[in-house]
Amino acid sequence: MNMNLQTLPGFFRACTLFTAGFIALIAAGCGGPNGPGAGTPATNPEPPAVSGSPLTPAPGSTSPPLIDSDTGETITPYPVPKWDDASRASLLSAAVKAMTAFARPDLPEKQWWAALEPLLTAEGAQFYSFVDPANIPARKVTGPAVIVNEESAYVTDVDIPTDAGVYRLVITRPHGAAPWLVSRIAPKESE
Repeated sequence: MNMNLQTLPGFFRACTLFTAGFIALIAAGCGGPNGPGAGTPATNPEPPAVSGSPLTPAPGSTSPPLIDSDTGETITPYPVPKWDDASRASLLSAAVKAMTAFARPDLPEKQWWAALEPLLTAEGAQFYSFVDPANIPARKVTGPAVIVNEESAYVTDVDIPTDAGVYRLVITRPHGAAPWLVSRIAPKESE
């Protein structure tokens, strides 16, 4: 088939090029002077470089490290988070600690912020950096924190009772070894 690829619309041109490349790869792997079946034993090639977020190798894996194809940097695998007693305990502890730091309208702004900022995500810190603590109605935590849902081991909501009503915190972590951080603190009624 003889066709001019420049005259094809973009999508069809890409499909045609992909198909031609795919067929060439199959043909190269199925025979030829150095291909399988020509008397040369097949070897396991190096795994391709992986671009994107970190991946976790299988337990006990001795595979080579993953390399980011864009930067050439080694990608550090992180554990996948899971719901277990330790995870729940650290979540509830982080929530109470953040709410306790937040509910301090009597503190000077710099002192209030110094206690709260390390407990927040980058987005949370960006938002709450503009809050005047004197405007916060809650002054103390008055009961135990309660996990609202466990649909995700990466992000969840926690309700915490205060002297100004129940507050809902959105808490997140990027992987199983990361600490829980707060991205949102708001009275539950405002949802």
